[in-house]
Amino acid sequence: MREPETAAGATVRLAEHIVFRELPFCGVLLDTRRFTVHRLSRRASHVLRTALDPGTPNPYAPLLPDGDEETAERLRRQLLDRLESSGMVHRVAAGKAAGERA
Repeated sequence: MREPETAAGATVRLAEHIVFRELPFCGVLLDTRRFTVHRLSRRASHVLRTALDPGTPNPYAPLLPDGDEETAERLRRQLLDRLESSGMVHRVAAGKAAGERA
């Protein structure tokens, strides 16, 4: 089976059974294997979107308070670690190009 294409520079990719969508008020992860929905906060949605596709604009920027970079990076690592441990995302090797197998 063919791996889904990954944007160049992405740090993670979604598992095949996970669908990510952003709504005006939050993000949603749909697990099609277990038929469960996981709601993400605006900040978590932004973290996941930028990990999947770096450089995308943040539609929630006016709504999110500015925090220090150290806290933002710690929260980013925690969210991605939790999603990876649950099998929803997979880390992408730094040297892999778009569409290459991990």
